Amino acid sequence: MTQGACPSCGASVEFTAGSAQVVVCGHCQTVVARAGAELEAHGQVARVVETDSPLRLGLEGRINGTSYQLVGHLQKDHGAGPWDEWYVEMSDGRTGWLSESEGAFHLLFDGGVEEGLQLDSLHPGERLRLRNRPLVVEERGHGHVTAAEGQLPSDVDPSQDSWYVDATGPRGLFVSLDFGSRDRDPEVFLGQKLELSQLGIPAGDLRPRVRKAQLQQARCTNCNGPLELRAPDQTLRVACPYCGALMDASQGKLSFLKLLQKPELPADIPLGAKGTLDGAEWICIGYQERSCTVEGTRYPWLEYLLYHPARGFTWLMESNGHWVFLKPLAAGDAEVVPHVSAHYEGRRYKAFQSVQAVTDAVVGEFYWKVTRGETAQATEYVAPPYSVNEDATDNEVSYTHGEYLTPEQVRDAFKLKDPLPRPRGIAPSQPNTRRQALWRTLKWTGVWLLGLFALSALLHARALNAQVLDLQVRVAPDAVSGTPGAMHFSEPFELTRDGNIRAEVAMSTTLDNSWVGVQGDLVNQDTQEVVSFYEEISYYHGRDSDGSWSEGGNHGSVFLSTVPKGTYVLRTTTSFDPAMKFKSNLQGVGYRVQLTHDTPNESWFGIALVLLLLGPGLSFISAHGFETERWKESNLQ
Repeated sequence: MTQGACPSCGASVEFTAGSAQVVVCGHCQTVVARAGAELEAHGQVARVVETDSPLRLGLEGRINGTSYQLVGHLQKDHGAGPWDEWYVEMSDGRTGWLSESEGAFHLLFDGGVEEGLQLDSLHPGERLRLRNRPLVVEERGHGHVTAAEGQLPSDVDPSQDSWYVDATGPRGLFVSLDFGSRDRDPEVFLGQKLELSQLGIPAGDLRPRVRKAQLQQARCTNCNGPLELRAPDQTLRVACPYCGALMDASQGKLSFLKLLQKPELPADIPLGAKGTLDGAEWICIGYQERSCTVEGTRYPWLEYLLYHPARGFTWLMESNGHWVFLKPLAAGDAEVVPHVSAHYEGRRYKAFQSVQAVTDAVVGEFYWKVTRGETAQATEYVAPPYSVNEDATDNEVSYTHGEYLTPEQVRDAFKLKDPLPRPRGIAPSQPNTRRQALWRTLKWTGVWLLGLFALSALLHARALNAQVLDLQVRVAPDAVSGTPGAMHFSEPFELTRDGNIRAEVAMSTTLDNSWVGVQGDLVNQDTQEVVSFYEEISYYHGRDSDGSWSEGGNHGSVFLSTVPKGTYVLRTTTSFDPAMKFKSNLQGVGYRVQLTHDTPNESWFGIALVLLLLGPGLSFISAHGFETERWKESNLQ
């Protein structure tokens, strides 16, 4: 430990951190640097301003079994409000930085210099590989040190404007590239995002967040309307719900900026409403109306800003009665092929739309310096009911993971009294309930098909399928069509049980642009009851302007429903085309009749099969129509 007097004011200063090269005098804010055994004054730096940070100098914690202490503190600003960076000395000799912004913490360690990497080649959304790690650039900006305290590893120059690039990779990897005032060869800091509870600091040691307690019950500086701020320590901008005044809250008090128009869309979730989503109770602290214009038509929607003290901020979006719960997603956790697809947690998301989103109106409190007219390129990738959403500006890109919610789910979550408006149209990430119905229909169709095949197999097994008659019929050449001279009688045959009959007629005489009709009568020898059938066989052919054609054939069959058992004789009466020409006048008309007893009739099976498949067919058409309606709204397919 080095101890001495401040060269500027004489107050006692000491170096307790072995890695520290400068210390800020707590009395006069002089930057005191080591110079061998002596101490030198290197100018002054402003005193840190009070922020909503729960951290303070001297705090000790433990991460992954290694203890550490916060020994230095920088405050930086890029024009949108300060953020805090804490210099950390680990018990194992390592040093690092714990950065804090908008309630998020990143513990980073020095990874050396990356030679050849240029600032101009890195833009938000850009994908690169750094030291064999895939990364996505989330933010590119610049800032300067505005205040400092404690011990630091290097000199502090408040006048230096430093450029930085922040990127994320898989499994929580966070990388910050510090270019300083250079345009290449940045210092690389590698680490991960942490929650406050993961810092290993006893809760009793954390500094209470009371900086803006006076804002919890404030009044609009324009209309004097009462404002109840739900997250005053995080809020940078407030939009009055009564008059539309936009106010700055970054300095611990409200200051009027300008009047904004009120949202055109009615808010279904009031400010201050609490709702349970994703296992946490969120409070609605603000909402903004955004819109895009496609082919001259404006499409507006509402985004509700939700806040949880431990989990930070998230969004609930409503468009045409459709709701999507959006959770922040590190860009490096999603693999994106721009305007084609995204992959996240083993699921593929198809590109749906990319539009320029404009902020038209805001109400409530916001953690960034929101203003009317902000624009971002919004791209959506969908795998219903989920979505990956990208919002990109010139300086920053952010990702969210969305999950579609029904109005009933939102109403129950926030315990709203009135029902929410019914959805209109089909949303990009809306689940296809018709497809779910299709799968249910297919499931039950499969069950019924198994039953149908089982029944068919049973009937086949029980059927006799016995041929009871094989009759050759020859009509005399001089016989007249349809007269007794064209009749023929078979020998008696036996049907041993009640059952159907399949009658098959096959021509032995070649048909040539002619026809033959067979009237069959089964005559019961005991009761004289008659069961009849008729089968006509024809064959025609020729040529026309389209070429050769033909129709018909030389055989046919017919089923007779249940025929009582008994002894039968088959009587056939033959009709034929009077103009029919025979190959030989001595042959006449000849054909063969076969009767098969108790044979399965497959027609019922075919009808049942068609009826069974009709349901899945209609369900498929309906599900496909849903997807057609969805994707006709896409501008990326």
